[in-house]
Amino acid sequence: MTRKGEAILTALRAKSPQSPGALAKALKLGSVSTLAYQMKPLLKSGAVIASGVTASRQFSLPPRSAKEAP
Repeated sequence: MTRKGEAILTALRAKSPQSPGALAKALKLGSVSTLAYQMKPLLKSGAVIASGVTASRQFSLPPRSAKEAP
């Protein structure tokens, strides 16, 4: 995973869900387009999930699976 990918996951661990604009601002990226490029592998792998349509898009971490009882 890239450093930008790790930074995205760290930002989402701190506050989730986040809009693309808020996430790009938190990561000090130049534009939402740059964020979209960095998000593609994370979305494809399932490390990050997107919800909503373009106007109300939100990125978040997937829910944790319940651990099995011993």
